[in-house]
Amino acid sequence: MRSRITAFRCLYAIAAAQQGFFTSKQAKDAGFSGSTHPYHVQAGNWVREYRGIYRLILMPPAKHPELVLVLWQLWSSNQECTVTRPRWGLHEFSDLNPEKLHLTVPAHFRRSSRIPGVLTLHFADLPDNDIVLAQGCRVTSPLRTILDLAAADTMPRSVLGLALLQMMERERITRDDDLKRASIPVESRQQFEQLLRLTSAG
Repeated sequence: MRSRITAFRCLYAIAAAQQGFFTSKQAKDAGFSGSTHPYHVQAGNWVREYRGIYRLILMPPAKHPELVLVLWQLWSSNQECTVTRPRWGLHEFSDLNPEKLHLTVPAHFRRSSRIPGVLTLHFADLPDNDIVLAQGCRVTSPLRTILDLAAADTMPRSVLGLALLQMMERERITRDDDLKRASIPVESRQQFEQLLRLTSAG
């Protein structure tokens, strides 16, 4: 059995790599038995952020913890969830800020508990070319993000066209290479061309 100091150091290392968050399983693996978890919450050592997910009080809280990507990665039990339609400028988009956090989860993903209200889940097995890393989490690439938003038809085309222009100017999206690599249907390619024409016309 690990000493308290060793267990704390282990848990701290885990939490530090996850913006202060950790799961009850990770706490047990670090050396904290399940029966002690309520004590640490009551004592103010841990903050319960969601069912089975905690944050070390020593770690500074996020302004909006429900929107921290790693929280929902832990919620999904690290089943390769990918943030779709990212917000807060993860791709340096100027105006793309969906009201909910959209996650694409594998087609086989299952959860017995209620889906949190802040989340919208999409079930699909995304190819590696459509995924990049941001804040240590999987996020859809700039091109895939814009095309998903265009397909959802929930944002003005002028805003999406501006985002596309920004990404192309910064070489985050290249017309030929990205379209060749991206696993997107014909309809999405047509949407890309429409947005490109809209941008050129502006």
